[in-house]
Amino acid sequence: MNETAAEVIILTVNALSAGALVFIARVVRPLMNQMSAPEFKIWLTRLIRSAITEPLLVTVGTLPIVGAVLYFYLFGINHGWFAAGLIAWLVGSAASKIINQPIYNWVGDPRNTDPGELLKRRACLGIGNNLRALINMISVLLMVAQFGPVETAIATLASAIFSVPLIWFAGRYIAHGG
Repeated sequence: MNETAAEVIILTVNALSAGALVFIARVVRPLMNQMSAPEFKIWLTRLIRSAITEPLLVTVGTLPIVGAVLYFYLFGINHGWFAAGLIAWLVGSAASKIINQPIYNWVGDPRNTDPGELLKRRACLGIGNNLRALINMISVLLMVAQFGPVETAIATLASAIFSVPLIWFAGRYIAHGG
């Protein structure tokens, strides 16, 4: 596999991840904000449980880390824009884990039921999700800057093809009520 092929694959997965994060930050977040504190707790706990057991989401969330390590090992930082995009993705991922994981842990603990604190955690989660979506979109734009029009068209087509299972997953999730 050559460097450009590896970049197209990583970019495709990163673009899918960015799309999912924008969906969460811009579509799911307003729905969360309409929920009462107890509803939010129940819903977020179910969402996390579903997300961590869904193979496609786990793959889309994990593959860029493996891809980044392999990419830097095999190709170094010869393509500066792409390397900058990978670094931005890694920073966004780390920031998201630092901000969101303690919230998920706190909300998922059955002993934590204080409505005021749940609403505070929900607001922090919204900030974390928006930050992650923004950084991920920036990383995609940095990666795309590395390519010419043909590679960009291929990555766009691959993203569209790979989005079909994500659309199916979203439909299944909504149909089954989480």
